[in-house]
Amino acid sequence: MLTAKKKLSSREITPKTTVATIYYDAQEWIRKNSKLVGGIVLGVVAIIIIGYLYVSGKAADDREANRQLRLVQELYQQQQYKMAIMGDPNRGIPGLEEIVTKYGGTPTGEIAAVFLGNSYLYSGEYDKALDTFERASPKADVLRAASVAGQAAVYEAKEDFARAAKLYERAAGMIDNDLLTSERHLAAGRAYALAGDKAKAKRLLEKVKESKSTRFHVDADRLLAKFGLIEY
Repeated sequence: MLTAKKKLSSREITPKTTVATIYYDAQEWIRKNSKLVGGIVLGVVAIIIIGYLYVSGKAADDREANRQLRLVQELYQQQQYKMAIMGDPNRGIPGLEEIVTKYGGTPTGEIAAVFLGNSYLYSGEYDKALDTFERASPKADVLRAASVAGQAAVYEAKEDFARAAKLYERAAGMIDNDLLTSERHLAAGRAYALAGDKAKAKRLLEKVKESKSTRFHVDADRLLAKFGLIEY
């Protein structure tokens, strides 16, 4: 089980098997498609969660949930979100709704709930997405943080930027991972700026630039410039 006390790296949470290749392929897909969701951070489904999927599956129910979620994951990665929600009976692929209903109490069922919330979000079903994220009660810190970030993304989509910003900031503090923390600080900074709170926006965007993870440094610079937060 992952804990918040130990700083997680991609290689620490991914077994050194062929599963690692699948994980890094998925990670690359997320990076390439991070701009496709209209300003909402695609990383709400934390990159780490995909790796976490492959180290779950001890009890019988969880193993079955794990097997089913691997099947539906392909639909999710192809951005076929509605089909991911309902499944594809012709190919024997169950839907996320079914997996969550049957296996919601298992570790993999908790992961499926995060995927389901995101699928609702990206399908424009904001109320269902919010309800799914709020009802999720995962035990792992990385999943709890993803659920809170998911709620933030829903409020951002609804243009309730002040509430979104607070939730993004809360999610950023829930897990010790430079990449995810930077991603959520970036989202929080953007949301605070859109809500008109430029002081908090600047503070969080500057935190992104101070992070050891450089993935979002350029994005932070762009937002600082866009909202006139750079001092000359």
